[in-house]
Amino acid sequence: MRHAALALVLAAALPARAADTTAALPARAVGTTAAPAARAADTTIPWDQAEDHVGETVTVEGRVLGIHCSQLSCLLAFDPTFNRFTALIQAEHFNRFPPDQLDALYSGRKVEVHGTITTRDRKPEIELSDPADLKLAEATKDEKKKQAADAADTQAQILDRLDTALANIEALTDRLAAAQDRMDRLIAQLDVTTQALVAAATPPPPPPAPPQASYGEPQPRPGYEALRTVKRGMSANEVRRLVGDPQIIEPSGNGWTTWSYGYGRSVSFDDRGRAQSLTGFPNP
Repeated sequence: MRHAALALVLAAALPARAADTTAALPARAVGTTAAPAARAADTTIPWDQAEDHVGETVTVEGRVLGIHCSQLSCLLAFDPTFNRFTALIQAEHFNRFPPDQLDALYSGRKVEVHGTITTRDRKPEIELSDPADLKLAEATKDEKKKQAADAADTQAQILDRLDTALANIEALTDRLAAAQDRMDRLIAQLDVTTQALVAAATPPPPPPAPPQASYGEPQPRPGYEALRTVKRGMSANEVRRLVGDPQIIEPSGNGWTTWSYGYGRSVSFDDRGRAQSLTGFPNP
């Protein structure tokens, strides 16, 4: 009975200790592997401290200031002299990192390089084989604020320059308008001067020619005499009332007189003052 009871106690105790041992091992294993992974995952350093972390797997952050490619490799330098930290891409990985695209993608831009820092030619270096280990760095809050402030300053400068350009254009427009006004006045003065010169150079029209002598032939009567008719036997007053005063009165012999009205028209009066002879007047 004692042996049976002892066997039962041992059987119950051994599984419990085995369970404790099994539970403890994963904990030690997890603790052993977790620390290096944590160190390797999120350690980010500036590029100018890379020489202090040789042999470590870290993320190096900095701005690419130079890129040089040859048939064997490409170097991304964070110092323009290529004498400090660089990222190396061997020719066997050019299919993942096309050399003709590196300059457009990374030159002058801030990047993050992940890998193990080694030493080559007495300078720190990370050799890249996976494009995931080279990516553009996200701007920090301060950098975003600075970029926003720079953009606002640039926009303000552009607006100021536009305002200045518009003011210059308005001033130029005013000057052009004033010059146009002066040109219009000058053209008007030239027109007046030209007209005066033309008038001075043009001789005046000749005076109208005097009427030709009719030599006693009947002439067309003026319009104001179209309804007047002189008849034989009219007195001098009646003739004067119809055709007006004569231009010339010529005395004839025996008390006779002749009144001349021009255009070959004349009336002769006898000694009694009665019209006896009509020349150039239409018949009544």
